[in-house]
Amino acid sequence: MSGVSRPLVCARPGCGAPTAAWLTYDYSAQCVWLDDEPGAAGDQWGLCADHAGRLRAPRGWAEVDRRVTHRRRYEPPTSMVS
Repeated sequence: MSGVSRPLVCARPGCGAPTAAWLTYDYSAQCVWLDDEPGAAGDQWGLCADHAGRLRAPRGWAEVDRRVTHRRRYEPPTSMVS
């Protein structure tokens, strides 16, 4: 993370929650990426965990979640139904 300062709060107006992920997008490639850390270039926005989790790319665009912290592990149900 050379030369890039990390914002302390989410870029969504009025949010104020701490930054948990970085959104980067490329109009010409019609792709959005979510990363744990900011990259070296491109249009990037810091998002809180809630806004990053609810992010949906525009119709027809690819959405790539590259966050290591986002990978979910299987959690069994708390009760079994018979």
